[in-house]
Amino acid sequence: MARNYNENLKSRGTPRFFFLQFPWVLKKVYFCCTKKSNYPFIIIHLKIFIMKKVLFFILVAFGFASYAQTVQSTQVEFNKAKVPGVSLVVAGYDADLIQKALMYRFEKIGGLKGSSSKGFRVYAAQIFPEFGNLSYDIFTIVNKGSKKDQLFTVNLLVSKGNNNFVSESIDAELTQKMKDFLTNFPAVIKEFERVQNIDKLAASIKTLDKECKSLTSETDKLKKELSKLESNIRNKEKILLNKQNELQKAKSDLESLKNNNR
Repeated sequence: MARNYNENLKSRGTPRFFFLQFPWVLKKVYFCCTKKSNYPFIIIHLKIFIMKKVLFFILVAFGFASYAQTVQSTQVEFNKAKVPGVSLVVAGYDADLIQKALMYRFEKIGGLKGSSSKGFRVYAAQIFPEFGNLSYDIFTIVNKGSKKDQLFTVNLLVSKGNNNFVSESIDAELTQKMKDFLTNFPAVIKEFERVQNIDKLAASIKTLDKECKSLTSETDKLKKELSKLESNIRNKEKILLNKQNELQKAKSDLESLKNNNR
């Protein structure tokens, strides 16, 4: 039975699986073959192995995405003390872009005037419409995390004055508004990055256009100079031809005079 089964497998040929192109799968096939395993065992082993890998990547991706989008209450170090605030872990962007996106949201869109102090971006005693009609001291800071994973924590602190920072127990409504702000912040980063790319391309186009105009002007100038040189060359050639004719005539006249004296 086993012999007939193996002969049937040989007659049908070995199926081609697209996943055999991956090196880590080939290693498993090689391992199974070196152990002198039969064909069905190889297929079962591969299926289990691939299912584990796929499940692992799905779980990692799901966990990474969930982690990157979670807004939560937190404690942030401020003036050597822990104060309440809210935070968001952002993935896939560098800290500089995130910080600029925060400034873009508060200053260009929100109309606030900020300043930098001890690593924080501070908006002192200003009204931010999304937080209500009262003025607050708003602090933001981006904590640089793992550059390899590009995970950074955006911290948002709001004080009602004199470092009286807002927490859920003090003002749950305002805290929720702060959380809503950070929940929507990834979309702001994406929009800011798009605007940045547009500005960079626009600046590049402007520079290239200026260079093209400059080169066109220089080319036209050189063409005019070339045309002038070519005209001068033609005039010089005419003068040269006339002088050569005069020279030839003078030589001929000289020979004639010499011959007449003999």
